Amino acid sequence: MNFLQKILLMTTLLLCVEHSALANNGVAKAIILKGNVVAENPTTKEQISLKKGSWVNEGFIVKTESKSFVKFLFIDKSQMNLGPKSEMAISKFPKKEAGIITLMKGSLRSKVTKNYLDNKDKDKSKLFIKTKTAAMGVRGTDFMVTYNPVNENTALVTFSGAVAMAQLSDAIRNVQVSQSALEKVVSSDKAVIVTKGQFSGVSPGTTSRATTPVKINPGQLESMQSNDGSKEAPDQAATDTKGPKKKFRSVIPPGVDAKGFSNKAKVADQVEKVIGKSATSAVVDKVDKEKALGAANNPPPEGSVNSATGEIAPPAGGYIDLATAQYIAPPPGSVFDSATGTYIPPANFGGFNPTTGHYENKNFTLTNDGKFVPTVDGKRAPASVNSDGSSTGKGTASAGGDAPPQLAPMDKPMEAAISEDFSSDAGDSSIDGSDGSSGDFAGIDQAELDELVEDAQDTIDETIEDAQDERNEVLNNSTRVKFNINNSN
Repeated sequence: MNFLQKILLMTTLLLCVEHSALANNGVAKAIILKGNVVAENPTTKEQISLKKGSWVNEGFIVKTESKSFVKFLFIDKSQMNLGPKSEMAISKFPKKEAGIITLMKGSLRSKVTKNYLDNKDKDKSKLFIKTKTAAMGVRGTDFMVTYNPVNENTALVTFSGAVAMAQLSDAIRNVQVSQSALEKVVSSDKAVIVTKGQFSGVSPGTTSRATTPVKINPGQLESMQSNDGSKEAPDQAATDTKGPKKKFRSVIPPGVDAKGFSNKAKVADQVEKVIGKSATSAVVDKVDKEKALGAANNPPPEGSVNSATGEIAPPAGGYIDLATAQYIAPPPGSVFDSATGTYIPPANFGGFNPTTGHYENKNFTLTNDGKFVPTVDGKRAPASVNSDGSSTGKGTASAGGDAPPQLAPMDKPMEAAISEDFSSDAGDSSIDGSDGSSGDFAGIDQAELDELVEDAQDTIDETIEDAQDERNEVLNNSTRVKFNINNSN
């Protein structure tokens, strides 16, 4: 055996020993991996390149590069996906206590399995996720958390289940904390419970506590949920967008108070013809009860601010920028969609990538301090815009439209979503203007009105079709039962 062969053999043996040591003491196994992912020993600073099947020890720091991703299966059977350009530390992960994961940078998607929740105390967290500014207690859920070390913002979105979130005080931000200390934080009166489809965030210098959970844009939520975290956020300054943005069009005319524009009665009448009066009444009652329960637990969609307690709820329906961990709230004048209970941001606020769910704006880049900077030839311009969205006039070029205003979703709730082009008494006018006025549709041409009516009719037709399918399924099941009974005789 020559010298080179000996070196190769020794290197192979050392790698085997390293991976064996990791496997013996490991708490998380990489089950899916792409790109460059390393595990760093915090004591020696030694880095080990991970591959599928590698184990990572408690205390180690996992880092992913651009276009890289890793999915871990932990010893408690829970799963965590670390996205591109992210870092997390497996701070503590004992077998009989809740684990502590510290997200140092980027995005983390986590799913806690049901069997992990089978313990005696259902009120205690089964897993803790910590950033420098926030703590989250997981009690059975699927969620994504993003941390930006530049502005120290933490953003949380829950896809199922519930997550308790609280802002960390300066006293415990940079110290090692125990499970009991974190449990006190996420169980305090300043913590919030973030449920399915909701966002809550922490923004040091702006918030004194985690924001009251609100619904995000339904389209972005759907796309984010389908992304396991492996897909990287595109450069906002890029001129080409991967695929068209998914749009959820409301049948509510722009600017009209949607709360006074409801076809609920007409839809109920149509459904009643299909499934009967008693069944329709039961469905309507159930929906009304669910809405009432949701309204009691949720802030108003236009947002709210309690100066005395520091509770802040930004307007519902905004986008989350995962690159900067900021919430882009719908501005005053946004259209309200009564079907989802959210406001629809205007087009110049950007949109989201339908594949990744990441926020995109082809004309402006959102900075870490909440300013929209014009882009020129696919690159960020050297000068930014004023807080009202106007150009500073210092060497900037046209960016293809007015910039959204500087982000200030925490300042105050949004005004009623009624455009100046429409009557302020929208709820008192009939649709066809039979009261002598032009009604809520003044200023809308016939073609647009026809399109709105067609969309509303489509909604009714879809509801009827769903009801018919349900009725047919019931009849089919009934027929099968009768057939089986007759055959048995």
